[in-house]
Amino acid sequence: MVPGQLLLYFSIFLSLVYKSSSVCNKIPDGVVKLKNRNVAGKYFIEIAGNPKNYTPLQRYNVSLKSGYPQKAFINFMITLEPDDPESEDHALGHLGFEYDTEMLARFSHSCPNTIVETSTIHKKEIRVHWIAPPSGSGCVNIKATVVESKENWFSEDESLTKKLCEETLEDENVQPIINTKCCACDEAKYELAFEGKWTRNTHPRHFPIDQWNTKFSDVIGASHQLYHAFWKYEATATDGLKELAQTGEIKTLESELKNDSGHIRTIIKARGLQYPNITKSTYAVFRVDKKNHLVSLVTKIIPSPDWIVGVANLELCTENCTWKETVSLNLYPWDVGIDNGLDYESSEPTQDWQPVRRITPNNPNDPKSPFFSEEGEEMKPIAKLRVTRQRLYSKVCENETEVESDCSRTDWLNWTPCSNSCGTGLKVRQRAHMNEEQATQCGLNFVEHKICFVDCPADDNESSNENDNSTKNSVCKEGDKNCEEDPNCPDTFWGPWGPCNATCGKGTKRRLRISKQEIEDGCDTSQEVDCDAANECNSESESTS
Repeated sequence: MVPGQLLLYFSIFLSLVYKSSSVCNKIPDGVVKLKNRNVAGKYFIEIAGNPKNYTPLQRYNVSLKSGYPQKAFINFMITLEPDDPESEDHALGHLGFEYDTEMLARFSHSCPNTIVETSTIHKKEIRVHWIAPPSGSGCVNIKATVVESKENWFSEDESLTKKLCEETLEDENVQPIINTKCCACDEAKYELAFEGKWTRNTHPRHFPIDQWNTKFSDVIGASHQLYHAFWKYEATATDGLKELAQTGEIKTLESELKNDSGHIRTIIKARGLQYPNITKSTYAVFRVDKKNHLVSLVTKIIPSPDWIVGVANLELCTENCTWKETVSLNLYPWDVGIDNGLDYESSEPTQDWQPVRRITPNNPNDPKSPFFSEEGEEMKPIAKLRVTRQRLYSKVCENETEVESDCSRTDWLNWTPCSNSCGTGLKVRQRAHMNEEQATQCGLNFVEHKICFVDCPADDNESSNENDNSTKNSVCKEGDKNCEEDPNCPDTFWGPWGPCNATCGKGTKRRLRISKQEIEDGCDTSQEVDCDAANECNSESESTS
């Protein structure tokens, strides 16, 4: 076939294509050849996070890119199309410009849901965003056409088409099942959005009178390894969590996370939310990998006795060795167990500390509770957590077999008798590692303390105070003569010393100031002192600590 005949047939082909579509002509103006189907590696559409499905109404960053530094294009077209061309009124969402693309792109005058170039200057990347359609809209195709020159252009083949279908939503009240081992080789970057849902309209019962003081404290959390969540459901709170639950401060909790940095990938921090912005969202980004595949975070409900909202051990790794694209989870209040107050404004600090427990319509089963429901009505969430994958980082899995840490442990032994036969003392209980060789890799709590109080006989009270100074400066109860009075911090008393944070040699231990009301400025909320661990360090443990 001679070149003249080829050009004639191509012109007839263009004419037929144009006439067959009264809506949109996808053949670029000025091209003189059929499209090049060999697009592999040359140009491609990239969607941030590489999602396989879309979440309704979610925003996605979309890029049209050149695959080689020397490759560039002069014309382009990015368009949205339904998966079924025959469907009518098919919602596709809508495209928008990123800030650095506004001068290079515009909406097409002839093709709906389409963005095209504004000039023929050479381009290596065009960035736009796509807002996904509402639920029930079916699958959407994002397609692109690229023109290098009038002789060479590419359109909608292979890497120039992305098909996304609506994600099947999981129950937002149920956490994903925890995988004891994550098999994903790639690492992932996520964006976390914490959205407040706590208002007078959603939770009217006994809502705080002054709603201008309602807020969530700063959010703190971490992506971490298995067995290394800084708080757990139905478990005793750490000193850091107790301080957060009582005061809203995160300093001690952040220090605890830093001390466990060997088992954490990212410490997560986000600003708190306060009325009138309490129903908005606060954001943070973090990374996960095959070892650090769980996420835990927490914030205090203010005002409240010791109530928090958050999540512990949220799994982001899937069973098929990939990372979840999105996770949405409704969040409900938890009682940290250090204050017996029943409503938002009350406070009754207790020395009989209890495990962290979920607050429900019948727990506590008391009409004073703002969440109480005699009919057992379903509680509305206090907040919502949305975690969205932004990016994947390619990593090669090692062929070597990894040694898994065995962190199994014995059951708790019974509480010891009170350490003091008169006045305030401590009870202690312990448990042990099943595999002592792996003990240093686990970081679990193996000693627990709680305050006890034994009534003193009237005739022995004075002599006991004179002769027994062992508890002075360590554990105090309000009203105890052993307690040191601090004129700058009235109506407060010290909680018990926590365990030494070292397994051998020198370490530190901490105690918290307890108060029935907000602790005044200038009063330390905690104290930290040096301590000696029960065991001496050998040379091997010192070199690895």
